[in-house]
Amino acid sequence: MTRVVLLGPVPPWRSGIADQTVRLARAMASLGVPPLVITFARMYPRSLYPGVADRGEGAFPADLEVAALLDGFNPLSFRRAAELAAQRGARLAAAAFWTSVFAPHLSVFLSSHRAEAPDAVRLLLCHNLADHEAGAPRRALARLALRRADVLAVQNAGDLATARREVPEARAALVPHPSEPALIVPRGEARARLDLPPDAPVFLFSGLLRPYKGWDVLLEAFEGVRRAQRDAVLLLAGEPWGEAKLLASRPAPPGVRLFLRFLAAEERGLLFDACDAVVCPYRHATGSGIAADAVAHQRPVIGSDVPGLAVVVEEGVSGLLVPPGDAGALTAALLRFVREGLADRLTAGAAALGARFSPEAHARAILSLGGIGS
Repeated sequence: MTRVVLLGPVPPWRSGIADQTVRLARAMASLGVPPLVITFARMYPRSLYPGVADRGEGAFPADLEVAALLDGFNPLSFRRAAELAAQRGARLAAAAFWTSVFAPHLSVFLSSHRAEAPDAVRLLLCHNLADHEAGAPRRALARLALRRADVLAVQNAGDLATARREVPEARAALVPHPSEPALIVPRGEARARLDLPPDAPVFLFSGLLRPYKGWDVLLEAFEGVRRAQRDAVLLLAGEPWGEAKLLASRPAPPGVRLFLRFLAAEERGLLFDACDAVVCPYRHATGSGIAADAVAHQRPVIGSDVPGLAVVVEEGVSGLLVPPGDAGALTAALLRFVREGLADRLTAGAAALGARFSPEAHARAILSLGGIGS
């Protein structure tokens, strides 16, 4: 008998969602509740994915039981997943939810599983309640799936209030984004390997370069930083989407190092270890794997005062927060970080915060919502 089934992408699928799903699965296994992971055989139709590729090389994690049944082109494949979950006697079926693209698919899974196993708990791990930059039609489509769940696990207080207001059929609970402890390369070594100056202030933006993440606001803000702090360096790292693709055809702005591609975990970790602070200039966000990775690498976050960062960033303790979309305020915060010598204090705060959001604590919270002790 399998007590838990997890639905969602896992590596080699490329996304923060995949990374979080595999961390949750491994944390559950470490707690003595190894899940069956049901993942995608193929995911996005090419017309719906603006990046280079949604899947990398390699096989699914060998340390987990993985069944690749899901087909993004065929919602009925999720019925087969529901049948398997019921056959295995799962008491908790937990599925990642992040886009309305898969709302019809998850609606099929949740409805079919309810018919097959009415006494089980169906939980959606809501990375978003609706797509980033979503309009009313996509939000309505998302609610088709949300309303079929028993429990909605959300990552910030704003989404908790929204879920309770808009989806009263489900029980909503706040479960913040986990932060996995990282193997940290000493800062000097990391900078030497990246050919960065040993004593300059170095800031990092990491993640997909999408409009809602405010990478353009950061570039504008960093111009002001460089005028006042000539040795400052900005590492802009991640796969560009949309207008960000134009960055590759232009000279990099002064002080900016570009890493415009999907980065493997080891290379991404080296960037975190080399920087003094991670910058998250989001226009809006419901959660942030990048902020979680920052505190895992004991790096403070300088970012926007949005719900998804407020869970991770405590103003003046583990980072600094500014109004979203305000390049001037972001410039001032970056310069304050340097001029007031805040690195040591905020780094210590980030390290302490990371210990509170371990994958095991996250797994225990999810299991508890399903009525399962570890």
